[in-house]
Amino acid sequence: MVLECTGGGTSGLTLATRLSEDPSVSVIVIEAGPANLDDPEILNPALIDNRFGRPEYDWGFQTVPQKFCKDRSVPFNRGKGLGGSSALNFLQYHRPARSDIDALGELGNQGWNWELLEPYYAKSERFILPVEKNNTLTYDVAHHGLDGPLAVGFPTPLSTFEHPFQMAMKNLGIDLIKDPIKGAWYTPVTIDPTERVRSYAANKYYQPNASRENLTVVVCAQVTKIVTELDHNALATAVEVVFHNEEALYTVKVGKEVILSAGTIMSPQILELSGIGDRTILQEFDIEPRVHLPGVGENVQEHFFSGVVSEVRPEVVSELYQTSGTGIFGIPPTCISFVPLATISADHETLQKSLATLINEAISSKRISPSLQKQYEITLKHQQDREPSCEFILWPLWRPIPNTPAPGKQYLIVSTLLNHPISRGSIHIASSDPLVPPKINPRYFEYEYDLLQLVEQIKFARKILDQEPVKNLLAGNELSPGRDVQTDEQIADFVKSALSTTWHTVGSCSMLPLEDGGVVDSRLKVHSTTNIRVIDMSIIPLHICAHTQATAYALGELGADIIKGKALISGD
Repeated sequence: MVLECTGGGTSGLTLATRLSEDPSVSVIVIEAGPANLDDPEILNPALIDNRFGRPEYDWGFQTVPQKFCKDRSVPFNRGKGLGGSSALNFLQYHRPARSDIDALGELGNQGWNWELLEPYYAKSERFILPVEKNNTLTYDVAHHGLDGPLAVGFPTPLSTFEHPFQMAMKNLGIDLIKDPIKGAWYTPVTIDPTERVRSYAANKYYQPNASRENLTVVVCAQVTKIVTELDHNALATAVEVVFHNEEALYTVKVGKEVILSAGTIMSPQILELSGIGDRTILQEFDIEPRVHLPGVGENVQEHFFSGVVSEVRPEVVSELYQTSGTGIFGIPPTCISFVPLATISADHETLQKSLATLINEAISSKRISPSLQKQYEITLKHQQDREPSCEFILWPLWRPIPNTPAPGKQYLIVSTLLNHPISRGSIHIASSDPLVPPKINPRYFEYEYDLLQLVEQIKFARKILDQEPVKNLLAGNELSPGRDVQTDEQIADFVKSALSTTWHTVGSCSMLPLEDGGVVDSRLKVHSTTNIRVIDMSIIPLHICAHTQATAYALGELGADIIKGKALISGD
């Protein structure tokens, strides 16, 4: 049995490593980027932001100009190379709320719920208990795996900003919690605290098993197309591959299955180049339609953020970073809160009513599909049930914002993320040339509701920085938005100027019934195909209120067991 895994990223390497545990199965991983193994720029957590935009690490995607966001084209960084975005990300590792996972089943994926996926979160994780005595750390070992490949823990030492952030949130009425997420707590990160290095798919899944004779990894090789034969369904017979710096096109014959783990951006691109997608889009680029699947590249959802930036008092800035690489300016952020909209906004009932009105108007005018109606109704119910949807993170300012930082100053930002957007985007091919990047259109703020909610979150972020004991750490100078930005209209204008992606894109190959615009079924097989699966974050049909890294690993783990026949989905 030979399995081709297209993409050596977070889910892909997890999947390949688990599948190759069976010596009777041969697994070939084809990765577009370089190996980048044992690269200190990846392994050193203090170099967290130095690889963005560099082609040996980053695909460097850009969105199309965003109509409702001042026609800005927003950078859409993605990890390129073994490990994918687990080699490029900000290392945060946590599970979403149970309600987010149960929603997968509510959308028509029979058998998908928290009970199915929770063991696979645990299977990937090796949670390392903190060695230093710190009474402010909040965690529950029962919500962590202890025997998985991926080292997960807390940075040591924690910075002087962590505890004040927690206390400020408590003073604002936010519960301090352990696990699971709904309140303020310290998120674990994918760092091995004993070695102080990044723990990611390449060094924890692949490298310890690289000597397996039945596991082959090919790098700097981009899959351009899945070749199919048509009978009752499309049967994959080969994949076409182009090696970088070569003009020749190679064909790799398919054994048992082709598994797409190219990520939310590239998985739909490969499907469309293979003739699997909306026939109207395919015919525009003279691609022969093999399977008409209009859902390919649709239903795209993205967490996006803005934030409030304030100057840190000079005497508070730790010298630890210069001497030992520790302190908040040398570690990934761990101060984090996931809270319901009702907790942070006095106008939450008005916003909920506006969301209900939006849904009803969209239904009556037939502007949305029945599937999207279900998604919106679940989102509204989660808000009414006070499930978390708003996120706040304290971290050092690290990338340009509308107002220019003063030389020699240090700044903190409370970033605020919108985790359950109403706007839906798309990712489609821009050319029949497989090396041309896809057209990425998140459609930020297509529905004004998203903007109004983010305005409320910015107002609460200001309260955090104005609340003791955080306030005592700051110089009192708000760099951004700036104290002259006060009205909701002014804040909304600022948000449009300062919005950024959080690299948590999902939905472009949604796991939904075929009649609901789905791309894959509950066993992750592409509809109307015999032997093509998609296993990565693109299958998530309704976004989760969490960073996506832990779920990407869990999907790889679960996907492997589905293929092995060890995970039985209801209806099997």
